[in-house]
Amino acid sequence: MKSAQWGGPPGPRPTPSSASVSSVIRLLTLALAAHTLLPAASVLLISIDGMRPDSVTRADEHGLKIPNLRRFVAQGAYAEGVTGVTPTITYPSHTTMITGVWPAEHGILGNLRFDPLLENMAGWYWYATDIRVPTLWSAAGQAGMVVASENWPASVGAPGVRYLIPEYWRARTPDDRKLIEALSRPDGWLQELESKLGPYTNGNETTLSGDELRTRYAVEILLTRKPGFMTLHLSSLDETEHETSPFSKQSNEALEALDGMIGRLVAAAVHDNPGGVVAVVSDHGFVRTDYRVNLAIPFIEHGLAKLGKPASDGAVTIESWEAEPWIAGSAAIMLRRPDDSAVRDRVKHMLTELAAKPENGIARILDSEEVKKTGGFPGAAFLVELKPGYQFGGAFSGPLVTPAPSTGTHGYLPDRPEMRSSFFILGQGITAGKNLGLIDMRQIAPTLASILSVKLESATQPVLAVSTK
Repeated sequence: MKSAQWGGPPGPRPTPSSASVSSVIRLLTLALAAHTLLPAASVLLISIDGMRPDSVTRADEHGLKIPNLRRFVAQGAYAEGVTGVTPTITYPSHTTMITGVWPAEHGILGNLRFDPLLENMAGWYWYATDIRVPTLWSAAGQAGMVVASENWPASVGAPGVRYLIPEYWRARTPDDRKLIEALSRPDGWLQELESKLGPYTNGNETTLSGDELRTRYAVEILLTRKPGFMTLHLSSLDETEHETSPFSKQSNEALEALDGMIGRLVAAAVHDNPGGVVAVVSDHGFVRTDYRVNLAIPFIEHGLAKLGKPASDGAVTIESWEAEPWIAGSAAIMLRRPDDSAVRDRVKHMLTELAAKPENGIARILDSEEVKKTGGFPGAAFLVELKPGYQFGGAFSGPLVTPAPSTGTHGYLPDRPEMRSSFFILGQGITAGKNLGLIDMRQIAPTLASILSVKLESATQPVLAVSTK
């Protein structure tokens, strides 16, 4: 293997030479051939938001040129697919990957919090204080490792992370950078990096240029701070797939650009560190959609939620509610009084009538007991899943179903093959070419904990057989 295939770290810092990277990769190859398994010097966990596993395992069929990601299949272990959690969206899934438990147990139930009166200014589950179980960050930190994290969901204030740049935003303006600087640690560290690498992103910058900046920062952290465990979240592919659908020309170009970033990150992770392991994951799959279903409208029309006067900026307000959909990929139906059987019956009748019309795009309606079995949305009276091709919209008036051609989404129930996410792992002691088949997302955290030789008591799923041991 030639280091040029991995690429080198970006930015003004001197990059590892071709000879040094080749030496590191050669050491990894010799270790694999000898079937030796040493404790990993480090684990780098990279999430490519929204990457379907067949993007890599069937890259040729999709016309994708992604040599760095394909190397994980040839020289590492990989899953054909990962069965995710309910809902199959970013924040619950990322938290499961670092805790090993379902959302109902770890506490990150959606991307946005349930906000029936629209009072929370579209607030997300940004804060690690909402995670109710131990994480890989805390376990590695308690074991004395240097832990770093950049742009990982639900990481604000994450215990155990020594070098932290959280994912956070409010206005998506340059002022958001000041928020991130204030929330990063240690104090002043992000500003120190900015003086060397240039300004960091403006919060939720879900573009290739945003991911390029994050990669540049991550490479610097890997080379200078040498974390024993690091997490990194790259978000541009997900945004492109939402806008143009999976496997569109634009989505394929985005993944090919991210592949180059993966090469540089791997080169930095193994630089002077032949025991390094790199895992590339995703949080959910994706499907093309052409219609939006604005489920709040029938709740308003049936008197289950009442609109208030528009706010001074024209925004919709909710004056009162008895039942509302919590849109999180699928729609959890929440009751103001969970034991109100009359309201529950009204909602059930309304949903049944809506589902009877195929043009409304409803695939399944789960009752509360069925919802509990999914491990998501505790307290929901019902869960509404749409058919592939349909996604939920956010309108409060107008038609129930509106066109949204050549877009994409996720959030369907995790038993759908299109919702499967990715798991690829490469490095010291990892079996080359090992196909793990279909795995459970809850197995990722205990597997990485095993490689790091740390304990994650709440993660009880079986460790994946990724090593040569």
